[in-house]
Amino acid sequence: MCGRFESYSRRKKFNYLLKKVFKILNRPLSPHLTIYTSQITSIYSIWHRIAGVVLIFLLIIFLVLCKMSSFIILNTKILKIYFCTHLWIKNCIFFNVTLLLLYHLINGLRHINWDLGFNLSINLLLNSAKISILLLFIFWILLLQRIIN
Repeated sequence: MCGRFESYSRRKKFNYLLKKVFKILNRPLSPHLTIYTSQITSIYSIWHRIAGVVLIFLLIIFLVLCKMSSFIILNTKILKIYFCTHLWIKNCIFFNVTLLLLYHLINGLRHINWDLGFNLSINLLLNSAKISILLLFIFWILLLQRIIN
């Protein structure tokens, strides 16, 4: 019995000291989402995953349409839909899918660098994020120029 009270007293002292330390550091014990400020790397990682899911979904749709095109009746319906859509809709779809693919590729290369142990300091992480957005913006301008011409 004495051991229980002793460990309870130690735990109570430890909790008291922990609260005191966090009060000195001005940090909460368990941060809430309103306190949390997201880092640029976490946002890029979330968007990388979303882009991957969307690309897989689009790949499945493409493969299903390719499989369905082997049937002659459905092939004519798909071709009618394709040729009846306006050019700006096709360009918009092509533009968005290409941007998703480029973002996923560039950010995937950043993740591979991290897995290999490169660019792990804070400055290099932020610089690689800025470079990846700059590359995506350059590709975006080149792609937009190609679509317009």
